[in-house]
Amino acid sequence: MSEPVKDDEYTEVHEEPRTMSEDDVRDYHGLTLNEKGEEERTGPQGNEDIHVGNVHVHVVSLETMPLWKKLLFGLICVAVIAFFLVFAIAAAWVFAIGGALIFVAGVILYFLRKYLL
Repeated sequence: MSEPVKDDEYTEVHEEPRTMSEDDVRDYHGLTLNEKGEEERTGPQGNEDIHVGNVHVHVVSLETMPLWKKLLFGLICVAVIAFFLVFAIAAAWVFAIGGALIFVAGVILYFLRKYLL
C-alpha cells in the first residue's frame, strides 16, 4: 500500500487493489468484482443463518418461499389494511354523529333560550 496523500482541500486515502483470499470471498457478503472486472453479488441465498459475533440473523428469501405462504401473507396484509380502514371509517362516523348530536342539541338550546326563556 502507498502512503496517504494529503491535499489542502481534502484528505484522500489511496489503496492498491488486492486479491481476496478464498476465506475472504466465502465470508464476504456484498458487491465484489471478479477477475474480468464484472460485478458479482454475494450474500445470503435462500434461507440462511448469519452469525457475526453474538448476533444471529435468520434470512428468509421470497424466492424460496412456497406460493401458499406468499398468498397467506398477502391475505393477512389485506385483512390488516381492511381492519384499519374500517376502524378509521367507524371512528369518523362516531365523531360525525357525535358532532351532529352536539350541534342539534346546541340549536335546540339556542331556540329554547331565545324564544321560551
